[in-house]
Amino acid sequence: MSSVRRARRDWWSWAMVYGDRQRCHSILHESVKRAGSVTPTPSDKHWSRELEVARAAAEEAAGILLARDGADEIREKEGRADLVTRVDEASERAIAARIRATFPDDAIVAEEFSGEARSAGRRWVVDPIDGTMNFVHGHPFACISIAFVDDDNPAVGVVQAPFLGEVYHAVRGSGAYLNGEPIRVSSVEHWSHSLLATGFPFKGTKGDPETYFRLVAQTVSETHGVRRAGAAALDLAYVAAGRLDGYFEIGLSPWDVAAGILLVQEAGGIATGWPGDHQPPIDTGRILATNGRIHDRLSRTVVGYIPPL
Repeated sequence: MSSVRRARRDWWSWAMVYGDRQRCHSILHESVKRAGSVTPTPSDKHWSRELEVARAAAEEAAGILLARDGADEIREKEGRADLVTRVDEASERAIAARIRATFPDDAIVAEEFSGEARSAGRRWVVDPIDGTMNFVHGHPFACISIAFVDDDNPAVGVVQAPFLGEVYHAVRGSGAYLNGEPIRVSSVEHWSHSLLATGFPFKGTKGDPETYFRLVAQTVSETHGVRRAGAAALDLAYVAAGRLDGYFEIGLSPWDVAAGILLVQEAGGIATGWPGDHQPPIDTGRILATNGRIHDRLSRTVVGYIPPL
């Protein structure tokens, strides 16, 4: 049985015993142990140290998420839909410490409090928990996202979903992997046969939900459907793995997309900014990611509702 199929089996086992905390944690720790045991491929050597640090940091953070120590200590950042827990903060501290121990001169751009204002040079872009709302409610669709970015673009990306037993990684020019197995985007060619994902980027009174919902409604009516799972980095990983054919969203932060962009690109897909935007999605927070075959159609659809910056 492949590691991917084992991870799926473990997820169903976890779901069946959700009320049994001890047994649940036992299953999850074993799943993460297997997922984290994969060694980098030989072609990863150019950024091998960065990949090693990112993998180790994500693994340590995954243990913190699984323990859930402080998960009930919640505060609002920008309203009731924007939460942070003590687990977010502990995860970020652990990741930052791992990075600084090996690369003390690199900048860290992170969601909670480790961030440094640098848009060029060597930097790490970190989301200690992408999908905090899911995490708070016990929904398994949450992950850790870590990207190493050089002067140009993401060079290393790791997305670890501890409650699903899945570790995605990519290195520029070396492909994308799920639990050590190569992954590719889907081969769906027809817009009407595609399955998409998005998010609802509205916190408090910010944004224009009516226009965005009209965009989503049109997309739903023309395709196999649109999913909203609540973790952008994992949505992008699903595009890379061929589970989704496309993803679109606005109002994101660099740590939401940096690792996922690389995963999609290295899996043979396309990840771009919003049509007409003159800056990359890591800067604008507006992204389209697809298998490449439906990219033009998705671009035409979204720009009909939301214009370029």
